[in-house]
Amino acid sequence: MGIAADGKTIATLSLYMDEIALFNPVYKLVSYKDERELAVRHILDSASGEGVIASLLTEDRRVADLGSGAGLPGIVLAILMKDVAFTLVERMARRVDFLRNVVAKCRLDNVEVLAEDVGSLRRTFPLVTFRAFHQLGDIMKPLDRILADGGKVCAYKARKDYVEDELKGLEGWSHRMVPLCVPSLEGERLMLVLERKEV
Repeated sequence: MGIAADGKTIATLSLYMDEIALFNPVYKLVSYKDERELAVRHILDSASGEGVIASLLTEDRRVADLGSGAGLPGIVLAILMKDVAFTLVERMARRVDFLRNVVAKCRLDNVEVLAEDVGSLRRTFPLVTFRAFHQLGDIMKPLDRILADGGKVCAYKARKDYVEDELKGLEGWSHRMVPLCVPSLEGERLMLVLERKEV
């Protein structure tokens, strides 16, 4: 995948997977049938956006992961990008508890967890990402409010035709689709990059 990862990084990702496996039977964090599917469908899929996100970062190296859930993609990206500050936004209490446990267990000094609904968030961020979250039409107003001037939205998406349907009627935003490579994952994966059009 072209991502630099030393032994400590791999060990931290493994510890994160162990925490998901431990809590998932009760917390119902993510859907998977075995360790391989967890690794490919969730961990590698989240990691696949690292290059796109890294290329869009400015001097203000802050990223918000909206509806973080089990920490996908935010925790994975934070493990890989230790010099970037990640804010995981999650409204469900048990998922917030899980995320805070993972941050402590994995010693992720570059991560904070906010127990908030996206609609009530009062901060702005230069880059916002999300995966398996709402349809674009449902969240563009809160996204517009929390995105800093000149900011970018990086949405993990699947099939291009589905994305094109979501983009219909979306005014005031420019976009591009960047293909993502996820080894052993069948089907199309891409990063939809959105930014406000200049007026």
